[in-house]
Amino acid sequence: MKILMVNTFHYYRGGDCVYTLGLSYLLQQMYGHKVINFAMKHPFNVPCEYSEFFVPEIDLPKELAQGGLRSGIRVLTRAIYSSKSKEKLRQLLDKYPVDIAHIQNIHGHITPSIFHTLRARNIVIVWTLHDYFLLCPNSTFFSKDKMCEACKGGRFYNAVFKKCRKDSYAASIVVMLEEYIHRLLGLLSLVDFFIAPSNFLRNKMIEYHFPSDKVIHIPNFIDTKNTKLSLNNNDYILYSGRLSYEKGLKTLIKALSLCNSVKLLIAGEGPLKVELETMAKNIAPKKGEFLGYLNGERLQKIIDGAMFIVVPSEWYENFPYSILEAFTLGKPVIGSEIGGIPELVRDGETGLLFEPGSAGDLAEKIQWMIDHPKERQEMGRRARELVEKKCNPELHYEHLMGVYRMALRKHGKDIDRLEG
Repeated sequence: MKILMVNTFHYYRGGDCVYTLGLSYLLQQMYGHKVINFAMKHPFNVPCEYSEFFVPEIDLPKELAQGGLRSGIRVLTRAIYSSKSKEKLRQLLDKYPVDIAHIQNIHGHITPSIFHTLRARNIVIVWTLHDYFLLCPNSTFFSKDKMCEACKGGRFYNAVFKKCRKDSYAASIVVMLEEYIHRLLGLLSLVDFFIAPSNFLRNKMIEYHFPSDKVIHIPNFIDTKNTKLSLNNNDYILYSGRLSYEKGLKTLIKALSLCNSVKLLIAGEGPLKVELETMAKNIAPKKGEFLGYLNGERLQKIIDGAMFIVVPSEWYENFPYSILEAFTLGKPVIGSEIGGIPELVRDGETGLLFEPGSAGDLAEKIQWMIDHPKERQEMGRRARELVEKKCNPELHYEHLMGVYRMALRKHGKDIDRLEG
């Protein structure tokens, strides 16, 4: 089968990229399908034989910051309905026809404009959702440091009133227009099936009036075959991820100040870094260390040595790869009881849950985990078992093929007759 894999970025940038690149490998190298990648040009992209067809890079925040009519037009024509993406995709499909288009994270760069090109060729469209953009112009249900669902019921204009996107009227207007225009053009109705990595996201989609029979829950996957269960336990705990408001890092540092004899390593970059460094120095001196951005073997080594991982998010996390990576090494997780986190962090089994935003509750859970090494090790073992049983590549492939099969039938095609 020939599968078009579409994601804006073609390098290891975030969870959507980890999933896209991992799925491309799984489909092509493990199961023999032909995967054709379509993305945006970028200097960090991993090598790809289809890169000549990638859309030109555009830095949307930089364009918006320049101001002026010309910059505004460039942003609107790329971020909302990209004729350039349609043109490049037509060229790619003329040379490499496909049976299925599997969409990942495309908002703001490639855009759903390509759905018209795909539908004109009777190509199946399946879309894995990595955030909440179809429901929330800010994609996180988080605004002004708190949860927000003001745009429910199609009231996307609230994003402009509240300056939700980057605290900018210009950026907020762009994402508001995206939401309205994509619906007016009927682009979302062209999708055969949406895939939600968490049940929480699936339920939110249905709550916001997406057809329940078009939203399928399939958890993300991770390969544990080449990773051994870690028995290392150094004297630190770890947070790994973006340093931004919705991640609950201020709550984590407050909790750190309430704990005895604990060291926190923070791996990641983001707009909150300087503020967090200052905060840690003032209220938790010598307890926090900022490592900057880590990935690959460097990050795995840091996870391997940690007692446990903390995911203190205050937004509706979908299905965090940071938790899957920790579980693979047998590290339990203390996580906020919010979004899709409880689907992985089962309280008392694979980790501990705490009330989002409560530094006191988090501090108690951190101290308990430190003081109970045997229970902690048992939680880590169960965490590893969970990803082996529920999030393995083979099970993910089986479920994904089921969605592909249903989508192909809608278009009068038979998956068993397609060339592998």
